[in-house]
Amino acid sequence: MNGHVPDVRLRDVTASIGSHMVVSGVSFEVPAGCKAAIVGTNGAGKSTLLRAMAAINPPTSGTVLVGGEDIARMKHRQRAKTISFVSQEEGPPADLTLAEMVSLGRLPHRPPWAVDAGREKDIVTFALEVVGMADRLDVSCDRLSGGERRRAMIARGLAQRCPVLMLDEPTNHLDIAWTIRVLDALSEFDATVIAVIHDLDLVLRHFDLVAVLHDHRLLAFGPPVEVITTELMAGAFGVSAVQVAHPLTDANHLLVSRKE
Repeated sequence: MNGHVPDVRLRDVTASIGSHMVVSGVSFEVPAGCKAAIVGTNGAGKSTLLRAMAAINPPTSGTVLVGGEDIARMKHRQRAKTISFVSQEEGPPADLTLAEMVSLGRLPHRPPWAVDAGREKDIVTFALEVVGMADRLDVSCDRLSGGERRRAMIARGLAQRCPVLMLDEPTNHLDIAWTIRVLDALSEFDATVIAVIHDLDLVLRHFDLVAVLHDHRLLAFGPPVEVITTELMAGAFGVSAVQVAHPLTDANHLLVSRKE
């Protein structure tokens, strides 16, 4: 891990695509080491906000502070050592092996012009072990299935070894078993983790905090068990929902049905 694990604070952040404002006036704080989910309906601005938080597309206005430092003022290499961003659209280059692709996550930590990742093999192998692919180091990326490609991109993000990890739909294309395994791994990862997630039932059990976007603004923020209420689900998502305890584990689950 690169240094201490910082908190992430948003102060009145507005994020846009081109000249179109997507989300406005968002303020919340994710304490150091916490795992936070961003949720909302399609078009609510989840991915746009996450990209602004990672400075992929900087905020139109407002400030994102990581460990008290404005990300907009960070140099590119410093930011790449601080925030690992896993996009939902990006896939691994077809002409690289799995190990070569995951080792790209180590680029911010290498001296200029360095290309030998041999000494970092342990980091790459560990990242692939987390996603269950350490036995496929030499497999070409063009031979991976959709779910395997997703797991490979997560491994690259983990190999970057940043104290802040931001993921856009990390469970997209994953079956239920791998969805749970990946989220369990993220919950144990020594970092501040912020992820866009669609499945609110998973948010209840795998995240410390949840930010709900609605009508291009922050509707609610806090612990999932307190935020994801019947009233919020009806107002923000237009569905009937209730939290129930699992009969064996006592963990909260979300039962959802069409709103009558």
